[in-house]
Amino acid sequence: MGNNFNKQFGSRLKELRTIANISQEELAEAVGVSPQTVSYWENGHNPVTFGKLPIIAKALNIPVYRLFIFPDFKANKDYLNTLETIDSKKLNAILDILRIIESIK
Repeated sequence: MGNNFNKQFGSRLKELRTIANISQEELAEAVGVSPQTVSYWENGHNPVTFGKLPIIAKALNIPVYRLFIFPDFKANKDYLNTLETIDSKKLNAILDILRIIESIK
């Protein structure tokens, strides 16, 4: 993942964490990482591993795809509409495929 994506994702993660009204420490505990790791994610210094995404989403009480709705991404509306039409069984299948791809790297 590119550095620009890491920065965008980190900014989004911080925004969602703030909306959820939880601290970096609380998110870190829920996800099983150190608060410093959460800080690194939010500042775009380190990428989030794929396996942590569902855990982060659960801690923030949001669906996983909401982590990837960036304010400056022009296709958000279409992307969001498409993702909202996917039922959880299909979304889990997509996540399984992405986990397999991630393990190949």
